[in-house]
Amino acid sequence: MKRDFPVDIHRSEHQRLGTVIECHWHENFEILYFEKGEAVIYCNSRPIQVGPGELIIVNSNDVHYCENLSPQLVYYVVEFDLSFIHSNQIDLCQTKYMTPLVQNRILFRNQIDRDSELLEEVRQLIFEYYRQELGYELAVKAYIYRILVLLLRYYGEQTLSETEKDRQRRTLDRLTPVLEYIDYHYTEKLSLGQLSSLANMSPHYFCRLFKSLTGKAPTEYINHLRLNKAATLLQESKLNITEVAMSVGFNDSNYFSRQFKKYKQVAPSKLLK
Repeated sequence: MKRDFPVDIHRSEHQRLGTVIECHWHENFEILYFEKGEAVIYCNSRPIQVGPGELIIVNSNDVHYCENLSPQLVYYVVEFDLSFIHSNQIDLCQTKYMTPLVQNRILFRNQIDRDSELLEEVRQLIFEYYRQELGYELAVKAYIYRILVLLLRYYGEQTLSETEKDRQRRTLDRLTPVLEYIDYHYTEKLSLGQLSSLANMSPHYFCRLFKSLTGKAPTEYINHLRLNKAATLLQESKLNITEVAMSVGFNDSNYFSRQFKKYKQVAPSKLLK
């Protein structure tokens, strides 16, 4: 993303089932536009099923990830830094709307239910970005303003105080090293005490906070990650089921197969390459 034009739009396409966007959060504002297929987006632990022609709004610091449910999933990611639409000129627009938006004190509903007007603005934004004709930067910025107006009018959900915003940021900062550690060490045996110490929390408080942000208890989250990694290996590698189970951290291939079928609704043998 360019510093002087902090907008990035890209198209993603996936054929494999399972997690296609890993659990994460970021400062930038994001819009997901689904063109084909079905998926489940988890935003701040809440599952949202989406299909073609639907939009998901990801506020700054929303914890989110995506699971593909279709043989082919196609979506666009529209991401931009809200400071892009902020101005140093002090006027009513800045004080009433832009400053609270940039400071992440205004949050929007994550799920947009087939709003044709908003959907058309997003499509035009994507069109201008990819066409890149003379003045496209102005057009992109104009469409971002138009999208934010519609979101403010119809989808404003919450206004955070400075105290609430700081508390949210501190919580995310404490859990970041935990998620990073899990991503690098998911094949190993991970204990609750080990993970809670990384966040400098008691095991009980850590479990409660972890589930409130990800929607899953730590053990469930780790198993879910292992099963998603296994799904990729089954479809893309030449390993057999036992080898896949061992490589992602399961010591018992029978237990792995039961868990895989429970969460993926398909036997691992059906995904073998």
